[in-house]
Amino acid sequence: MTPTRHSQPPGAVAKHGVVRGHVVTTVGVLRARLADPWTLDTLAHEANLSRSQLVRAFDATTGLSPMAYLRQMRVEQMARLLVSTDVSVAEAARSVGWKNQFHASQCFHAAYGISPTEYRRRQPARPLT
Repeated sequence: MTPTRHSQPPGAVAKHGVVRGHVVTTVGVLRARLADPWTLDTLAHEANLSRSQLVRAFDATTGLSPMAYLRQMRVEQMARLLVSTDVSVAEAARSVGWKNQFHASQCFHAAYGISPTEYRRRQPARPLT
């Protein structure tokens, strides 16, 4: 199952040099430090852009705002954790950067149309190793 609200997948980038480069760099930082407590200000500072420049770059490249893109990355990583590990929903949420399990579950449900617990339940059983 994939999220229902996708403009482009997290690896997708635009065709234009500088804008694309800033977004690629910023996405790399987000991947490396997904669980950091990001704000638009801290992300813009990391990208060496103003907030408005960062928003325009992300919109032109991904069709999403930087924070929506971050939320999408977190939801997708949380889904991978729920399928590949036995961590609790709360621990999966914390490990991707959400301090509030309820908020994480809301974001997950908005993306996948089901709760994290239901998502895990619907996945095929993993073979015992």
